[in-house]
Amino acid sequence: MSGSSNPPPDWGDATDWQRQQQQPYGQQPPPYGQQQPYGQQPPYGQQQPPGAPPYMGQQGWQGPPTGPAIQTYLVPAILVTLFCCLPTGIAAIVFASQVNSKRSIGDINGAMQASKQARLWTIISAAVGVVLIIIIIAASVATTSSGSNY
Repeated sequence: MSGSSNPPPDWGDATDWQRQQQQPYGQQPPPYGQQQPYGQQPPYGQQQPPGAPPYMGQQGWQGPPTGPAIQTYLVPAILVTLFCCLPTGIAAIVFASQVNSKRSIGDINGAMQASKQARLWTIISAAVGVVLIIIIIAASVATTSSGSNY
């Protein structure tokens, strides 16, 4: 050969094209220990240096605005509907189901108001159910005690 100092590329070596892609023309990587400015993407083909913040360029949709955690009262509303009072329990379920939908669109005040209404109707349903059970038991006791004197 004519004095070529570079040996032929091995199967694991980078080609000339790959070496050019790793080091864009006219750009040098930051010296060791220096980082890219925050939020700046490293040049194509280079890795982030260790400890550098992640690239914050193209971010996707972050989801609905988050606010404080708001109690929905959905489980108690369902339970009082099944075991205590159906009409007022349905109102409690309706208000409880509005809490998450209002919160997801960013209506925090509306979600808090719906949560308060769900709590109120859940308490009303439980109270009505307890009163009805007491009335039924009292009527049952009164009927059995008066019917025993034939």
